[in-house]
Amino acid sequence: MNEPLERMLHRAHRAELLPLAHLLRVNPDGLGLGDLSRILAMQVRRVGSHGLGNIFLRKGEGLPYEDIVENAAKARGLPVGDTEQTELALAHSWFSARWDAATLEERTKVWTELGLGDAPPEAATEAVGLARERLGRSFDYALTGVNQVLLNPIGWMAFGALLIHPVGCLLRPFLPIVFPYLAWRNMRPSPEYVGAVMLEVARIRQRVLHRVTIGVVGSPSTGKDAGIRALFGIDTGNISPIAGSTKEVAIQRLPGATALFIVNTPGLGDVMEQVTEEARQVLDHIDLYLYIVNAEGGVQARELADYRRCVATGKPVLALVNKIDVLRPRDKDRYLADAREKLGAKADAFVPVAFDPLPQLAPGPIGLEVVHAWISAQLEALGKDPRELPPLPTRVSA
Repeated sequence: MNEPLERMLHRAHRAELLPLAHLLRVNPDGLGLGDLSRILAMQVRRVGSHGLGNIFLRKGEGLPYEDIVENAAKARGLPVGDTEQTELALAHSWFSARWDAATLEERTKVWTELGLGDAPPEAATEAVGLARERLGRSFDYALTGVNQVLLNPIGWMAFGALLIHPVGCLLRPFLPIVFPYLAWRNMRPSPEYVGAVMLEVARIRQRVLHRVTIGVVGSPSTGKDAGIRALFGIDTGNISPIAGSTKEVAIQRLPGATALFIVNTPGLGDVMEQVTEEARQVLDHIDLYLYIVNAEGGVQARELADYRRCVATGKPVLALVNKIDVLRPRDKDRYLADAREKLGAKADAFVPVAFDPLPQLAPGPIGLEVVHAWISAQLEALGKDPRELPPLPTRVSA
């Protein structure tokens, strides 16, 4: 999987690829994520390439997607940057053009989908400026979700129908001259269709880039809820989980972030068998794990098994020993060394913390800055936008 577009598509949820498959007329039935990503990437390249040039010059493979995006930007007189920047420039250009031509009903629908409830502005420049001001850094993410265009290109079926039509019969004597030109014209990619495909790819890319899913795993009473509150500033008791969660796993979107999801589960043992397909897709795409152990209970067989399941996913795992404030100072170092040895955790992926320490023992949470820095570094390494991680909401003690 060396092609950048295919790699990007493979990082999406399978369900997120279905609109692109429909647009490209690819039947996804029976295709796993890997095969579907490969076929869609190949079809995108073919769609964006001239048919005859694709056949004779590129052996059916099509242009690299990066070249297709660059060509589209140059055709519209837009600056060319990296692929994501150029996609967004095209998305902004198309959005403005469509907004000016849209009806009030269409503008209102788009404005509502953007989460902006008042009356939509008439001018595109005002709409873009106001949406950017209100949505902040989530503007591009939101824009690509509503900026969908699909104008069916005139193709071979329309050309064939023309020749059958009585008026089209007049063209038959001129076919030896006209046919090569019409063939060349009809095998060129339709700008409207290619634009719709690129917008769909841009939508997927923005979700892959901005969506961050953090799994918080640990046995009951280890302090997962306190950890989520201390690290992310949300009270799990006051946030409704998205559809697809069960008593065993809660999947929550962090308010204020573009697409930060927190997955709270007591363990990974049988959870995957008990959740809906929507929740399973989120679990499958967890970016990193925070595994929490209670310092008062230690590393037991269940804790070790669940920690190893997290590690077996191949995703980064940070082991957190919570409630270290209750450990006696003379026992602390020995206990932590024993816990790390039992887990088999590396020194840089093992952090002692106290998410909700006793007031008489510590003035505030312990170890949050180290956890926050580790998460940020892992997100950057995974190609995610670390700005999705909110600043620490509470005062941190050393």
